[in-house]
Amino acid sequence: MIRSWRYKLDPRKLDAIFISHRHVDHCNDTEVMVEGMTIGVTKKRGILIASKSVIEGDETHTPAISKYHLNSLEKVYRAVPGDEIFLGEDKMTITPTIHSDPTTIGFRLEAKEGIISYIPDTEYFDEMREIYSGSRIIIASVTRPKDMKIPYHMTTEDAVYMLKKMEEKPELFVISHVGMKMHFANPYKEAQFIQNVTGIKTIVAKEGLKLRITEKGISLKTLRPARFV
Repeated sequence: MIRSWRYKLDPRKLDAIFISHRHVDHCNDTEVMVEGMTIGVTKKRGILIASKSVIEGDETHTPAISKYHLNSLEKVYRAVPGDEIFLGEDKMTITPTIHSDPTTIGFRLEAKEGIISYIPDTEYFDEMREIYSGSRIIIASVTRPKDMKIPYHMTTEDAVYMLKKMEEKPELFVISHVGMKMHFANPYKEAQFIQNVTGIKTIVAKEGLKLRITEKGISLKTLRPARFV
C-alpha cells in the first residue's frame, strides 16, 4: 500500500487482485490491498483471483486473507488451471505450474490490445511454450541465473529454451522475482543473455516500472516516487 502511494498509484482505484500462491513473498499484502480496493472495507467491490492456498490455506499454511476481507469483495475466485474468468471484455485464463505449493497458478490475460501473461514460481515444463505462445508481454519469475538450477524455479536458461521454442514469440520478456543468486550474478547481464540468444527484448522488473500496451506498441516508463512533506 505504501509503495502504491509512493508512486502515485491509488489502491482505491483497483478493480481486481491476482495472487499466484500462499508463499509470503507473493501474498503478504493481500489484506492491505483489499482494504485499499474496498475503501477501508466500507464498500463491497473488487475481484480477487487467487489459488486455493491463498483463500483456504493448506496443510502447513493458514489462509492469506481473513473471512472479514473476503466478505468485503464483490467476487472471489478460488482458481485452478484451466479456469476462464471474464473481467469485463477481457478473458483471464488460469495456467498450471510445478511448484512446492501445488495449488500455485499463473495468469494469461487476453485483452483487446493483446495477451499479457504472468508466469509465477514454477519449474520449467514443455507445455509452457504452448500455453504462453502468442503473448505480447510475458512477465516471468526467473529467480536463478545460468547453471544454478533448483527445484520449482526457473533459470535464465529455462527462459531461453522456452522462448526459442515458442511459435508466436512475445514482443517483451520481463524478468521478475529476482533472487539473491541472480543479484550476485547481475540480473541485467542475465537479461542481456536472454535477449542476445532469443532476439526478444528482455528487461528486469524494478520498482516504479510501468508498462503500457497499445495496439501500436509497448512503452516503458519508470515512475518517480512522490515526495512527502
